[in-house]
Formats: sequence, C-alpha cells, structure tokens
Amino acid sequence: MKNLLHLGALFILLNASISLTAQTTYNLDWGLNINGAAASLTIEPGDTVEWTWVDNLQHNVASTASAQESFNSGLIQGQGSTWSYTFTEVGVNDYVCTPHSSSMFGTITVEQALSIDEKFARNLVFSLNQNTGRLMVQSLMSMDELVVYNLLGVPQMRVGVSSKLAEVDFSALVTGVYLVKLKSGNAQTTFKVVKR
Repeated sequence: MKNLLHLGALFILLNASISLTAQTTYNLDWGLNINGAAASLTIEPGDTVEWTWVDNLQHNVASTASAQESFNSGLIQGQGSTWSYTFTEVGVNDYVCTPHSSSMFGTITVEQALSIDEKFARNLVFSLNQNTGRLMVQSLMSMDELVVYNLLGVPQMRVGVSSKLAEVDFSALVTGVYLVKLKSGNAQTTFKVVKR
C-alpha cells in the first residue's frame, strides 16, 4: 500500500511539472485606442498575459466588476513599461484602463484544455480593407504559411510568412468568397474572407 501511495504521489508530481511547463506567456500592446479584438485573448488557466505600454501616457490594467478574477496593475507610465498577470480560474475577465475606459478595454477568456489549434484560431485578428484589397492578419504565434483558396478548393495564392503579422494583396483576385488557411508550426486554422 505504501508503494502505491508513493507511485501516486510521483504521478501527481510528474503531472504537475508537465502542466507547469506547458503554460504560455502572451504579449499585448497597451495604449490609447487599443481595444476589442486587439486587446482580447482566449487562454488556459496558468497562462500569463503581459501588457506593454506603447505610448508615454499613464495607464493601468484593471479588471471590471464582472470579471472572474480581480487584478489591477496600478497606474504605470512610460513607453516600453510592462505588467503581467497569471490567470488561474476558468471564466471571462473584462478589463479596462480606468483613465481611458472608453478607448482602452478588452477581455481575457480563460478556458480549460485548449488544443494548440484552438489557441491559434481564437487569437487571430484579421481584416480585409475593401478599398486597398489588403488583408491584414495578426496572430499571437509566428505564422509560417498562408494559402488562399476559392470556394472550389483551388489555391489562388500561397504566401510564406515568418512573423506574427501578415499582409496579403487581394487586389488581383476577383470579387467573391475565399478561404484562408493559416499555419503556425503544427497549428492551423481556416477562416473566410469576402472580397467585394
């Protein structure tokens, strides 16, 4: 019986060390007019979010009354300053910069057991500028490749990417609906883009 208890304790210790090493730190820019999708993430318990000040104004990162967890960085000033918080509870955490709450706000959603594909897909920000035909894609993970398909599944363009930001010129494509397949290492996701 004693040996079984020791094996159980060893299993718990091994499991704890495995889960600790799997945690991730995500970086978000924080400054005037950063809000919505640009200031929101979906993460797992134990993941850390680090905010980096992108201007010289005084800001804070403060949870709202409805947030699952309570956090407040206090007022911090200076471009390049950072503050981080490790989320431990499953739930939704709305937050603001209290001096600039109408233009600086976001949500950190904490969900249990996300696959790498789910983390990749849920933290993508993309938009197609219909005037210029430029597709902008921003990811928390460095992207490797972006492939644009028409609805018949025929590739229209393939772009190699090696950063967290990609810009693709859609201007040569005809009006229609396209599927964009994005890869980052072993993670991949597909999203729809409508060109008018």
